[in-house]
Amino acid sequence: MARRRARHSLALLALPLLGSLAPLTAHAAVDPGLPALEQLRRLGVELVEQQACGGPGQLATYNMGLNQLCLSTALRAQPQLRDRVLHHELVHVVQDCLDGLDTPTSLTLHEGLRGTGAFSERQLDGFFLQYLHAQGNLRHVVATTAMLPQDSRQREVEAYALQSDPPLVLRLLQTRCRPLPP
Repeated sequence: MARRRARHSLALLALPLLGSLAPLTAHAAVDPGLPALEQLRRLGVELVEQQACGGPGQLATYNMGLNQLCLSTALRAQPQLRDRVLHHELVHVVQDCLDGLDTPTSLTLHEGLRGTGAFSERQLDGFFLQYLHAQGNLRHVVATTAMLPQDSRQREVEAYALQSDPPLVLRLLQTRCRPLPP
């Protein structure tokens, strides 16, 4: 029951999250009815499927400089894991969109929200921590991100946190991303 209540409160907190980042044009770049991979293609993000992506043991990577998402072919045999890994990487795409897919930089969701002035640091940290607690993966995330620089660590924490909420990730993708200019 406590977990269900936590998820409900997270959904309520997610509503302001969606509306408080800098507004985009009225035309949504992503159609919510399309599968996530087709949405990526429409944005101009290249999807690559190959045996290895990134370093040893990595199942996927998103390269913001190339606007390229790599998924390991090993994920084909594990659809649930593939979905979770894909939504993790889609958070990175959203982070890239916040600074523009046509730039070599990205913003964390935390930075984007902090810039609005609508949330305190405590609220922002609590938002992502609640997701990690609900998934039971907080210790894993802390351990796997400990050696990363702070900005990279924040990006990974956000991706690990939100990977468990596909509707929110897809909504962020829909509302925060525009196709690359021709």
